[in-house]
Amino acid sequence: MKLIGLAWGLLSIYGSLLSFDRFTSPAVAQCVQADISVQYNISGSQEPTERTNDVDFQNTGACHGNVSVTTGVQGNVGGNGRVRQNRIVRHRIENGNGNNSYSDHSIVQIKSNPAIDVYNAADNLKY
Repeated sequence: MKLIGLAWGLLSIYGSLLSFDRFTSPAVAQCVQADISVQYNISGSQEPTERTNDVDFQNTGACHGNVSVTTGVQGNVGGNGRVRQNRIVRHRIENGNGNNSYSDHSIVQIKSNPAIDVYNAADNLKY
């Protein structure tokens, strides 16, 4: 439960950072693509978790003032066998109005994916 709280905490911090821009007045706002996720395993397995987190950001380069965020949580609690977690994200921003006047502004891309392994000896108790 603490890990889910951590994930929500990270999302809250990120949201606060995004809302900070209303206190500044940039001439042109950039676009932001963000992927915020957490993958965790709490078990009696002594082998490291096999993980993939494939995030593919795509954009046309002609974007201003937009934010697109994907989030995800993958978790395993219990057991003592091998754990595999695979995540694939395709994230695309396109300019829909044909206005390329903002194409010289870069798109900010943020990836945050903590991977957490916690060994829990209690999962290996024999009763």
